[in-house]
Amino acid sequence: MLAAQFNALNTLKLLNAIIPITRFNKGEAGKIIDEVQQDGPRIIVKNNVPECVLISLEDYNSLTEAANRTVTLNVSKEAEEKRKEFIKKIRANVQPPLPPQMSVEERIKFLENCGPIDVDEDAVNELRRISTL
Repeated sequence: MLAAQFNALNTLKLLNAIIPITRFNKGEAGKIIDEVQQDGPRIIVKNNVPECVLISLEDYNSLTEAANRTVTLNVSKEAEEKRKEFIKKIRANVQPPLPPQMSVEERIKFLENCGPIDVDEDAVNELRRISTL
């Protein structure tokens, strides 16, 4: 119930944010600017197609500042060298696991110990059919 009310409020807010271009043509630009200052961005539509968004100068400035911000990591050369040395030590001491080495006799013995395995022939045939597509 609460989610439905939230969605209805968001839908109502979105509908109120849509402004037809004819309101500008009727000389309501000042009123629309006041609405933007009070209630937030407005979507300007022309022939029922969104054409642009009207936002406050404050919102514009914060968006452009966020877009121009760059992420810089304050990492000294010493810290970077230590990190690289640490990675080298890890790579030198860690080896990937080797696959199990079994002789043919050991494999046969292993399979005998497993016993028979039930196979769903329909599933196998379906996999074969799919793999040929």
